[in-house]
Amino acid sequence: MGAARDSQKTKATVIQAAGELFAISGFSGVTARQVASKAGVSLGAIPYHFGSMEKLYDEVLITAVKISEEAQPLAEQALAAAPAEGLRLAIQWMIKDYSAQKVAWPLKLIEREAIDPSASFRKVLKRHYLPEFDWLCEVISRASGKSKDSDSVRFGTISMHLLTSTFMTHRRLLEDFAPRVVENVRESESFVEMIAHVTLDAVTRYEQAYPTIN
Repeated sequence: MGAARDSQKTKATVIQAAGELFAISGFSGVTARQVASKAGVSLGAIPYHFGSMEKLYDEVLITAVKISEEAQPLAEQALAAAPAEGLRLAIQWMIKDYSAQKVAWPLKLIEREAIDPSASFRKVLKRHYLPEFDWLCEVISRASGKSKDSDSVRFGTISMHLLTSTFMTHRRLLEDFAPRVVENVRESESFVEMIAHVTLDAVTRYEQAYPTIN
């Protein structure tokens, strides 16, 4: 039992150390020796616990996109709630997930991968992000009354995600050129309500702009 806990602790330590290095230098710019040194473990710990640097990178990416435990209950409640309330719960879920981030490297690594996605990241997207995207589409479909598979709902989902994530992850930058806007959206209930309206408006406007292909 103790050995298993020690093994999990070592793996978590290595993942955190590797995540910080990968976020700065990318997969090709980091060596196993650098990871081991930063994590304070032997060089052999990496092949022992992960098999290879490629598999370690997969584990780091999975950790980076993993939903926080604080946010998870909201995801479970959203589809069980009434449509309008479900949409608000989904937005709260996103806010809480970003707010729960205690370290910066996951967001930095995801931004790096977003610019030039690796095969590993695309694999993680399909396995972890796609189910979440589908779930958000279902939430927005119920709130808008439009088909979950429609492009208008997908556009609304993308709009909601981008707007919410931008405010949550770029707050300090936004304060430099829109301080009052950032200050005003600090009140979570008003912010959630505004994002909900923008999301549904995005669905409607996409349908109006592309009526024949939606």
